[in-house]
Amino acid sequence: MNIQQQSRTEYISRINRVMEYIDNHYYEQVNLDRLAQIAHFSPFHFHRIFCALTGETPADFCLRIRIEKAAQQLKDAPRKSISDIVFDCGFSSMALFARTFRKHFGMSATAYRKIEQPIIVKDGIYYSKNGQPLSKKNQIYVPLNNELCSVNLKQMVIMETNVIVKELPDMQAIYCRHTGAFNEIHLAYTKLMQFAGPRGLIGKDSHTATVYHDDPSVTEIGKVRQSACLVVDKEVAVEGEIAKLTIKGGRYAVGHFEIDVTEFENAWNTMCVWMTESGYEPGEGNPYEYYYADPENHPEHKFVLDICIPVKSM
Repeated sequence: MNIQQQSRTEYISRINRVMEYIDNHYYEQVNLDRLAQIAHFSPFHFHRIFCALTGETPADFCLRIRIEKAAQQLKDAPRKSISDIVFDCGFSSMALFARTFRKHFGMSATAYRKIEQPIIVKDGIYYSKNGQPLSKKNQIYVPLNNELCSVNLKQMVIMETNVIVKELPDMQAIYCRHTGAFNEIHLAYTKLMQFAGPRGLIGKDSHTATVYHDDPSVTEIGKVRQSACLVVDKEVAVEGEIAKLTIKGGRYAVGHFEIDVTEFENAWNTMCVWMTESGYEPGEGNPYEYYYADPENHPEHKFVLDICIPVKSM
């Protein structure tokens, strides 16, 4: 790795730490000086570096995370009052929240909550439970092809699986962050394995996991954050783009799947449809995929995994 690559890797690592901090403290008022301290840059340089690497100012990133967390709660907690959501997400006033929400989603929070929420996705189009196509931000989707209309859920190829709700433990992991299209996370896993292999962290009992930090039905796909993780059982000294992460334990809905690379969408659709009929709603925390084996070692090159979604009783 040349000096330019080393420098960029270090900068990415520092900005990732800041994004992680914001994600865990989005409900607090965070100032630029504090974020610059976390990144070990002066406020002057931090602001410019953050913008260059993320395409957003620190303030815009904080505000987007807050408003998307609020939208997630509007969708997942229908009995929670909008005022409680507003202040739980760190907004100082209802008026500020209302302006920000309308600017980001093109409608009021009340209207957003009334629209049927996307449950499943196929070919990049989100659908409500009754098969109504929806746009990215939950508005009614108007297709160019007028023959496209409501679809039957069974046409989405809902998979057979035994979903169970159980308590899962905390897991310690090292990770490499990926932002953007799901099918490119292999780039982060390549970096992770290049770090872990020479340090003896990969063995026949090793397990990996992909942690999802954003909901793709709320966040633009180019900004969706995912962590490519290797579960570890000892302290690991990390560096560069490799960092530490605790995959939080708690009550999860767990679906077990044995699928090829083209079937992830259907597996997630299966979990989302199950959720609507389960008596549970999404809980606090991040959903993740937990992999039992490398598909290269599977006779049909399939992924054997659990999809784990945090839940709470309705």
